[in-house]
Amino acid sequence: MRDPLTPDRVIDAARSLLERDGVREFSMRRLAADLGVAPTAIYWHVGNRDQLIDAVVDQTSDVLGQVSTVGRAPMDRVLSTASSLLANINQHLWLVELAHQRGILLALLGPARRSIAAEFAAAGLRGPGIADATNAVVQLVGDHVTVGYFARTWRAQAVGDDLQDCAGPALEEAAAAALSRIPDRDRTFAVMLRALVAGLLADSSGPDGTDDQPAARISAGAGPILDAVDVSRSGSKP
Repeated sequence: MRDPLTPDRVIDAARSLLERDGVREFSMRRLAADLGVAPTAIYWHVGNRDQLIDAVVDQTSDVLGQVSTVGRAPMDRVLSTASSLLANINQHLWLVELAHQRGILLALLGPARRSIAAEFAAAGLRGPGIADATNAVVQLVGDHVTVGYFARTWRAQAVGDDLQDCAGPALEEAAAAALSRIPDRDRTFAVMLRALVAGLLADSSGPDGTDDQPAARISAGAGPILDAVDVSRSGSKP
C-alpha cells in the first residue's frame, strides 16, 4: 500500500526526478507516473508546475552554498573552497539551471562567495579587491561547469599533426608530446584555478607584507583586458 499523497511527498519525488533526469526531462505526467497517481492529484496538492518547481527550489535553496574549507596556507584554503563549490555545482546542475532561470543563482551561491571572500580577506586583500578576487574564482568555476555541460554534445576536435613533430631546441620532446594530445579539461581547469589564486594572493601584500593598497592592484580597473571585453560584448572592432 502506497503512502498517502502529501505536498512533502510530491516535492521530494519532484526533487528525485529532477536529480535523476534533469530539468528538461521533467514533467508533471512523469512525476505522476513515479508517484502512481493522476496528474490532477499533484495539482491539487502543490499547484501547477511553476509552483511545484518554486517549492523544490525553496526546499533546497541552502544546498549550493554549502562548501568546505581545509588546509592551513591561504592558497590551499582558497583552492579547497573553490573545489568544494565545483563539486557541489556538478552534483546539483538541475538546481543551478532552475535558480538561473529564476534569477536567484547568485543569492544561492552567497554562502560560498562569502567563504571565499573571507579567505582572501584573511590572506591580506582589502576593499574592492576582495570582491574582484572572489568573483574571479566563482566565475572561473561557473564557466568551467557551463562549458563542460554543453561540450558533452560537441564533436571531438582533432589536435593536428604538426604538433607531433615540433620538438626541438625551443620545445622539448615531452612538451611537444603533451601538446599533441587532446587537452584534459579538468586538468586544464586545475592549472587555471591554481594560477589565478596564486596571482591574486601574490598581489595581496608587498615585499614587506604590509602593502596597504592591494585592492588597487587586484581590482580590474581600466586597461586592455577590459577594453577587449567591451569590444567582444558590443561586437564592434577596435
